[in-house]
Amino acid sequence: MLKVLNAGKDYNKVMAVENMDITVNRGEIHGIIGSNGAGKTTLLKCLAGIYRTDRGKILYDDREIYDMPEVKQKVAYVSDNQEFISIYSIAGIIRLYENFYEDFSVIKFDELNKKFQLNKKKTIGNLSKGQKTKLAFMLAIAQRAEYLIMDEPESGLDAESRKYFKDILIDEVEKRELGVVISSHNLSGIEQICDSLTIMEKGKMIWQGTLDELMESVQKWQAVWKDGKTPESITDPRISVCGQIGRLTEFYTMGNRDENLKRLSECGAEELEGKQITLEEIYCLIKKEKTK
Repeated sequence: MLKVLNAGKDYNKVMAVENMDITVNRGEIHGIIGSNGAGKTTLLKCLAGIYRTDRGKILYDDREIYDMPEVKQKVAYVSDNQEFISIYSIAGIIRLYENFYEDFSVIKFDELNKKFQLNKKKTIGNLSKGQKTKLAFMLAIAQRAEYLIMDEPESGLDAESRKYFKDILIDEVEKRELGVVISSHNLSGIEQICDSLTIMEKGKMIWQGTLDELMESVQKWQAVWKDGKTPESITDPRISVCGQIGRLTEFYTMGNRDENLKRLSECGAEELEGKQITLEEIYCLIKKEKTK
């Protein structure tokens, strides 16, 4: 189990991450989402043992990771900016990983490469951004770690490669009980694979829970308002109007769905219909509500 306990990190006395608590079990994918500058990358580098936290602890199976090589053997990290030795070939990087990581599997790398099809003779300096992303992901999976930390891991990938990425990741989680923490601006991708989420803003956690809990916490509706009401006349702060299509109004509510149904009826909503809502819409509403 990965535990982040009241973790904080500062840069030149400026808070980057504060009071962060996260628990991730093996066999679970935990997503971290937030605006640029929210502190996601700083947090992930603390999880990977690259940065030391200024406050709190980060524990893997009750052991801290910073300055602990034996714990780092259990943790693979995929950065948002792939920096390899540019004069090395892919084959050379693989040999380097074999020396660094005792459980690294060339057989596993080659199995993955049947999908991603990188030429192992090619030098790193001649790889595109997407190819470097594929390489970093394959190296991390072939490391055979127990936990995987990834920062924007789909950056530069085409549609086919993104599908391979998701399929491989889910397969590793199910078969090896790999524990995953992933940060991404691709919220549709996060929605497809994550079991739980942390939403960050200005270094702090503003929402956390399972994906199901999040998706149930906000609703999107379409309705006609009786008695000549207009969207502008709806004053209930729990109802957020998002659009008008002829006589129909589209709007959001937050909280218990059944209670909101009753409230909407009392407010004069007719021909009420629930609409599909995306994680991106929910994220924007949570952020707006929590940062008022």
